[in-house]
Amino acid sequence: MRYTRLFESSSNNAFDESVEIGDLKCELSQQTLVKILAKHKGLLIRSSQCEGPLSVEDFGWYLKSLELTPYPYVGGAAPRRIIPVEAGQDLIYTANEAPPHATIPFHHELAQVKEPPMYLFFYCDLPCSSDGGETALIDSTAVYRYAQEKHPEFLSKLTLHGVRYTRVLPPEDDPDSPIGRSFYNTYHVSTVEALEDKLQAIPGLEYTWQPDGSLKVTSEPIPAIKFIHQQHDQAVYQYTFHNSVIAAFIGWEDSRNDRFKAVRFGNDEEMPIPVLEDIANFMCQHKINYSWKKGDFFALNNRLVMHSRNPFTGPRRIYAAMFGAAPPVSNVSQPLATENNYVSQSLQNDPLTFGLWKVEDAESTVYEAIRAGYRRFDSASDYGNEIGTGRGIRRAIDEGLVTRSDLFITSKLWNTYHSPEHVPLALQKTLDDLQLDYLDEYLIHFPISMEYVPFDKKYPPEWSNMEGKMVLVKQSLTATWKAMENLVLTKKVRQIGVCNFNCQMIREILSVATIAPSKLQIECHPQLSQEKLIRFAREHGIQISVFSPFGAASYLSLNMAQKSDMLFSNETLQMISIKHSKSPAQILLRWAVQRNTFPISKSSNPSRMKENRDLFNFNLYKEDMEAINALNINKRYNDPGVFAELAFGCFCPIYE
Repeated sequence: MRYTRLFESSSNNAFDESVEIGDLKCELSQQTLVKILAKHKGLLIRSSQCEGPLSVEDFGWYLKSLELTPYPYVGGAAPRRIIPVEAGQDLIYTANEAPPHATIPFHHELAQVKEPPMYLFFYCDLPCSSDGGETALIDSTAVYRYAQEKHPEFLSKLTLHGVRYTRVLPPEDDPDSPIGRSFYNTYHVSTVEALEDKLQAIPGLEYTWQPDGSLKVTSEPIPAIKFIHQQHDQAVYQYTFHNSVIAAFIGWEDSRNDRFKAVRFGNDEEMPIPVLEDIANFMCQHKINYSWKKGDFFALNNRLVMHSRNPFTGPRRIYAAMFGAAPPVSNVSQPLATENNYVSQSLQNDPLTFGLWKVEDAESTVYEAIRAGYRRFDSASDYGNEIGTGRGIRRAIDEGLVTRSDLFITSKLWNTYHSPEHVPLALQKTLDDLQLDYLDEYLIHFPISMEYVPFDKKYPPEWSNMEGKMVLVKQSLTATWKAMENLVLTKKVRQIGVCNFNCQMIREILSVATIAPSKLQIECHPQLSQEKLIRFAREHGIQISVFSPFGAASYLSLNMAQKSDMLFSNETLQMISIKHSKSPAQILLRWAVQRNTFPISKSSNPSRMKENRDLFNFNLYKEDMEAINALNINKRYNDPGVFAELAFGCFCPIYE
């Protein structure tokens, strides 16, 4: 068997490369498959030349082995029949049995219902013997980007109001119509009474009986734009044109239905026909056609890929299966709840963090950052601005811009407070300065233990004691970690983690931890990609946040970098920036996001703040990511092994 990852590059040919595999069930298990579909959106699986085609029974047993959530076909417009196989009687259906001459327009399967299926599979039992009948695919995030660029007002209304679909359903399946499924089969009922009970239970849905016994149904407003954040530990963070608007506008036409009346905005405003036609033309021009071979099958991420069918003549048999989500998979069993169990949906959707290092007017900067949309903030006692940061947060809350639960606030334990008795005192000082009752996350700032400096003598103490000397002390970081765990028990901290730790330091913490680190914060940018450290942390269930995503930019003023180090002027990044019509800063941040890390950036300029957040309407292709990855030279700018000796005469390496 061979599989081909789809939508991996910017090439118009999505079927360029394939990977040889042995046992299908083992090498494309549920865990492997869902991660590939999150990253690459779709797979084509085909027998090798030396093998016979996969049978429909083999296809059925493979589907069953995946143990995905069953998804009943309720609410769909297309007539379908169940294809019985030994693996299960309700596992495989016929694909849309619309007449061969009809084009089935692009759509996400069942996007006209509240909870569409997550995964789709199409299997070829009999390919078309003549031209036509191809299955066409398109990346739905590309459709979103086109609509945003060409029709921003339309997209804004679609995002705000959603869409209402109108369809007239017959009492019996109509085989001559691509949308001829009966109302009994559509809603899985056998009586009119049961049907009306089901319809009346849906808030906002309207229905009327027609004189000929058919049923006119107008759906409740259905969300038409989805933001996909993470799927099975894979970073997506893109908007998708997740609806059946174009399919309804183009294809919902038969003796009962008028396609021009099939869709309108969720506020009942009519949709502009020229805009719908233009988006439909874009889809047609950018689709990828696939001509079937017997035994082939597609696995598609229904959140990210639209599909359609071209007209054909002669016999053709394509079968389909659909499923809900796969159960989440975690590499480690953590004693505490993960972040996603308590943070708001908006925070789960947002990996971008605003950093407070070297921010002078923290009060106004934090306030403006909240206005610009930031909800994650990275603070530290060492930054010397937590009082201003707290004022900015309090101002935003008092003015009703956010609530405390909308925010995710991180701060850090400084090097002079590693002794277990000083850990809770340092936290309380931070909470008092920030005017907060709790932190969402508290991190050990450096794996460097220094001589204690009393709070009332010098705060923040920075890197030196009262005599201006940097003095290292013997302190077990595992003891410090146990004191951090106690903070969680007081409910003044929700999660704890580490910064600037290497793999062995993390192993040492894990060897004693009752509460595993939630986060590892490290310097990371294309010149210092840290692939092994990130992999190690992720395999232990630790999320990654990255500071200095722009590389040398923050270090020029400290004489810790040269102008020649600047990534913004790098030729590779400038070319990718032009390709995507984005700034180099946006390219760097998107690179970090697509590596499934939380980039920490900052700006005092409100317009730049918003620009740095405008990352979710484009995607770096495989060749872009590889070109940026190739810039790695393991160049570190924030290294105590260098600056501590230069500034304080203290040799303090931690990364070697």
